[in-house]
Amino acid sequence: MSHFTDAATRLCEAVRMLRHLATNLPEPIRIGFLGAGDDQRIIAGPGVAATQKAVSLAFERLGVRHLEYSHDAITRLSSFELFISRKISAALGFNYESFGVVEPDQAQQALIQDFDFSPPLPGIARSSLITRDGVLLNTYASADRQLPPIVLALPCGLPFELCRAWFQALGERYFVMAWETRGLFGACIDFDRLEVDADAQVADLFAVMDHFGHDSAHLMGICGGAAIALCAAASDSERVRSLSLWHGDYNLADDSLRTAHQRNFEWLMEAAAADRNEAGDLQMLFVDQATLVTTPEPIAHVALFPYTNAELFYRYSKLNDALNKTDLNALLKRIGVPVLVVAGDSDQTTHIGGSRHIAQVIDGAQLHVEENGSHLAFFEHAPSSRATAFRFMDRVVESEPALI
Repeated sequence: MSHFTDAATRLCEAVRMLRHLATNLPEPIRIGFLGAGDDQRIIAGPGVAATQKAVSLAFERLGVRHLEYSHDAITRLSSFELFISRKISAALGFNYESFGVVEPDQAQQALIQDFDFSPPLPGIARSSLITRDGVLLNTYASADRQLPPIVLALPCGLPFELCRAWFQALGERYFVMAWETRGLFGACIDFDRLEVDADAQVADLFAVMDHFGHDSAHLMGICGGAAIALCAAASDSERVRSLSLWHGDYNLADDSLRTAHQRNFEWLMEAAAADRNEAGDLQMLFVDQATLVTTPEPIAHVALFPYTNAELFYRYSKLNDALNKTDLNALLKRIGVPVLVVAGDSDQTTHIGGSRHIAQVIDGAQLHVEENGSHLAFFEHAPSSRATAFRFMDRVVESEPALI
């Protein structure tokens, strides 16, 4: 691979990684090429025009057709545009002379045109289903359907990609199923007719099990997905074989068991769920570049997804507000399956006290506190976290009859 085609490949890989943001932002999207310093402005060289054409061509492959280049006005970019600009600039090695002078050469153009911006995921089958109330869900399944089944309940409203590494790791030992939250992914013309409460999300979980032919399965819930998994186990114990809850966001009617982040998030979701105008006003807060200061960079390309436009933010808020208003205390005594509750001693996102409470109230539940554990550490899939999940699951599977 030549230096020039290598630059085109790195550009395409960066654009593919940014697809959840770019395809949901209002156009035109402004992009500024940056220097290697902290958001340093570049000194334009003769190759910048050709580099712009290469970047535009790559984004066109996503369906994003209107870009504006603002190399001299970096401070005017939105938080989303600044993040995209940083990632594109870094992918190019802060070198804007790799695509010729006038336009990318033929090999570079051909590479961008032929690049797969939505490739098959190794060991993961993507499909979709229509729920009983007519909602299209994107679903994911690992390769070996003969392994014990487990459903991965993702954080509410965030893309599957956030947990892909965990999904693939679990797929080495289990048949893993997951789905993306109703109303936020794929076609959904009439969101206002959708059910958005916790019961609807629980029904989606069971619909995924039905879709892949499993009457029962183990459940693993992450952040807001932990609340969905809890509700599922309480609603139909016959279908749930075990429950592992990771860094859960729980409404336990006690603010001392919630971090400042959880309290702020609860207020934000309730306010934005009130109506679209309010959601639109609040969504503008996330346009400010300061948003990037509080968003972990390694996961920002997916964590920022539900904030990219007013309609998406409104839908995200409706679904999360309903989860936040679900009183989990009333459900805990109804959980009768093996339970693992995992929290991190360094987690500033969800409170360790909420996890302790869950583990204390559910009979026989096991609490595991991860040293230096946090949301970000979980999503970076530390080997020690995977080992904890496997130990619990293996012990449960060994103690029960083979699953059908």
